[in-house]
Amino acid sequence: MASSSKSLVRIVVAGDDGTGKSSLIHAAAGYKAGTKVFMDPVVPPYFDTVPPILIDTSSREDSDKVDKELKQADSVVLTYACDRPETLQNLTTSWLPRLRRLQVKVPVIVVGCKLDLQDENQHVSLEQRISTLMQQFCEIEAGIRCSAFRSIQVFDVFFLAQKAALYPTAPLFDKETQTLTLQCARALNRIFNLCDRDRDGVLSDAELNDLQVKCFNAPLQPQEILDVKKLVQNKSPEGVNERGLTLRGFLLLHALFIEEGPIQTVWTVLRKFGYNDEMKLFIRPMKRAPDQSAELTTQAIGFLVKIFDDFDGDSDKELEPSELEKLFSPALESPWIEKPYKDAVERNARGGLSLDAFLSEWALMTLLNPTFSAENLKYMGYLGDPFPSAIRVTRRRHVDRKNQRSERNVLQCFVFGPMKAGKSALLDSFIGRPYSEVYNPTNEDRYAVNVVDISRENQKYLVLREISEDGVTKLLADRESLASCDIAVFVHDRSDESSWSASSELLLNIAAHGENTGFQVPCLIVAAKDDQDSFTMAIQGANMVSQDARVEAPVPISVQLGDPNNIFHRIVTAAEHPHLNIPKMEVGNGLMNRSLMFVSVGVAAVTAVGWVLAYFQGRMRSVKNKGFVNGS
Repeated sequence: MASSSKSLVRIVVAGDDGTGKSSLIHAAAGYKAGTKVFMDPVVPPYFDTVPPILIDTSSREDSDKVDKELKQADSVVLTYACDRPETLQNLTTSWLPRLRRLQVKVPVIVVGCKLDLQDENQHVSLEQRISTLMQQFCEIEAGIRCSAFRSIQVFDVFFLAQKAALYPTAPLFDKETQTLTLQCARALNRIFNLCDRDRDGVLSDAELNDLQVKCFNAPLQPQEILDVKKLVQNKSPEGVNERGLTLRGFLLLHALFIEEGPIQTVWTVLRKFGYNDEMKLFIRPMKRAPDQSAELTTQAIGFLVKIFDDFDGDSDKELEPSELEKLFSPALESPWIEKPYKDAVERNARGGLSLDAFLSEWALMTLLNPTFSAENLKYMGYLGDPFPSAIRVTRRRHVDRKNQRSERNVLQCFVFGPMKAGKSALLDSFIGRPYSEVYNPTNEDRYAVNVVDISRENQKYLVLREISEDGVTKLLADRESLASCDIAVFVHDRSDESSWSASSELLLNIAAHGENTGFQVPCLIVAAKDDQDSFTMAIQGANMVSQDARVEAPVPISVQLGDPNNIFHRIVTAAEHPHLNIPKMEVGNGLMNRSLMFVSVGVAAVTAVGWVLAYFQGRMRSVKNKGFVNGS
């Protein structure tokens, strides 16, 4: 039988003074009365699998020590004395509220000690009070009475405490609503889907038997299968049809195991399919260097394409919101309902995703959080270890630069620029959103991802990350911030002089940060709003800076006119050649000499262009000679 990940179970015994705690532990461990065991671990001799350690506490000792033990418990035994009903009341008013205050979320066993001294006239009263107590405090797994003096049910106390720790009810079943928890229902849904090999929505007799063999190493006899289906059908006629056990019946069957026992059956099934005690799939972390990224393998993409087709119920080559909800039903929750994944890809008018958009979301999730992506692949039914069969680590960027070629299929582009330069409009156009005149400032980094076809054989996923103003400050304070960047784009409004000045300042700061940290990245300059009257000096200044910094000439675009000038293709192409378009910090006299060429066009032109270029030259020299700290 699949066991818990615990190697031992810490059972802490607490309660009012004189309720029989120490005597209970002495009897369980075979110790003689009077032996001191407070705060010392005691291991009973008759537990051989996942042994319990019994911890005695005393209400006369330091309460902080008791609290510490309670916080470290795997299960708690709360005692009262059967001959002193007021000690049971103290569990309600003191001990159980104390556990909640300490946020001790482990199973509790309520134990009535000194059963041999109980007044028989109090038997019914105590039973009723325990029943009421269990309804009031759902963390109570069981109530039992014992006698250490007469060795009555002493073993059962700690067996229940151990069992409750190894096979807890709370993660599986909500006692208040008398239903499976959402996490448990989703986990069983996933298991059902994995066992339903022909995807007909029903577990046939053969599929049900395969599940039995996988989890318990023993087949079900034909009569046993009939008995299981009859049990479910008596409770819910919809749980069984002519082909076998439906999902509803599968969930009902496990709910019956939880309510009526044995609960170990449910935990065995869950653990066999990879769930831990917190009802999460265990995924070992992926190791990688800062300048390495993670991306899906061909095998994983093929798996996701099949999943897409399986859940595209109307075969319209798009997954509508209802189909996506069904697809992610085995997961703890849909992974794309929150930022940064929400609104990061192109959607249809109903919020549905094409195959490209679906795979783009997976590419983004794998890039930003490969462990989370691996976990969701497992929820979808991916078999085997996701690392490296489903998710691979890319080559380091400095090796790519040395080889003058990036082999990555997912490329991340940082988009910089001052306010109102057109960054957000660029991202919107990338995922098919219409241009809007309304200005909404970007207060936090935002992502957009889509497929870019370079050629028939070369398809890349491009991730645009818009860096907010606050984001720039944080980025420059982090030595490894550019390690995850394949290319940086600097956007300015070519009709606004101040926009170009701010954008060139960003270019200088990022180039300097890359050189000082060793994480240089290719850079492109984008001149946005090409449909508006251009500021001539900004155009000339941008062209000259690009020449002297040895990066590609500024790319004019107009998102409003729907003319991006093939910008996304250019971004990917530049990122694929990481040895090019890296700004050179050694400007020398060339920049100043070029500025003198503008004397002939007039004093105003010389003043404007000379200011931009001289400023840029001075900043570069300062950065090169003195170092660069936080953009100063």
